[in-house]
Amino acid sequence: MLYQKTTELVSNGVIGRRLLNVKEAAQYLGLEVDTVYRKSRLREVPCVKVGRALRFDMRALERYIEQHTIETID
Repeated sequence: MLYQKTTELVSNGVIGRRLLNVKEAAQYLGLEVDTVYRKSRLREVPCVKVGRALRFDMRALERYIEQHTIETID
């Protein structure tokens, strides 16, 4: 459900945006903006510097989520 809302959030017509700002990345990850800044500073979350601004690649965030997913025990 969160993914659906985020997709709507970052879609801008025919051409979808790939880079998210800090607020959008925080919404996507379900974290506070301050936490995203801290995790990016500590290089725990992948980010890109565009000038002085931080941007977050949606595909990199998806890989980050997949890599940090805890599997269930069957």
